[in-house]
Amino acid sequence: GAAVACALEGTRPMLLEIQALVSPTDLAMPRRVGTGVDPKRLAMIVAVLSRHGGLPLGQADVFVNVAGGVRIDEPGADLAVALAIASAARGAATPSQAAAFGEIGLTGRLRAASQEGRRLEECAKLGLHLALVPAGTDPAGRIRIVEAETVREAIEAGLDAGGNAGT
Repeated sequence: GAAVACALEGTRPMLLEIQALVSPTDLAMPRRVGTGVDPKRLAMIVAVLSRHGGLPLGQADVFVNVAGGVRIDEPGADLAVALAIASAARGAATPSQAAAFGEIGLTGRLRAASQEGRRLEECAKLGLHLALVPAGTDPAGRIRIVEAETVREAIEAGLDAGGNAGT
């Protein structure tokens, strides 16, 4: 699975590809391995996806990688990480011309990421047509946004949009 994150490095927005692999395991303690993401944050996202996202990840190893060797230290990339994991777990693609950003809370609710306008401008400038964002995000003129209140809604919207986009 893969998804594009619009993350901030300081005040500069960057588009990064998040890659994920979900594989069944026979181990008593499934592995949660992240390269370029905080391991504790990854464990939290996997737990929220299992509890509130409708994904059975309790008996699966989850591997996440940020392409290009970049490290993401901001919570605004949570939604893209979750979408990449969901994409891998369900075997469904996310839209190829879409990005995602938003913070995931322990209750499964999505929270707005800082500087959402700058993020949306960067997405539009680099040719993306769709952004999956938390509800309440102010729309930017040149990019279509899909809002979600919960991680479950975001997964359904993101993976459904991927199926309809022919990716």
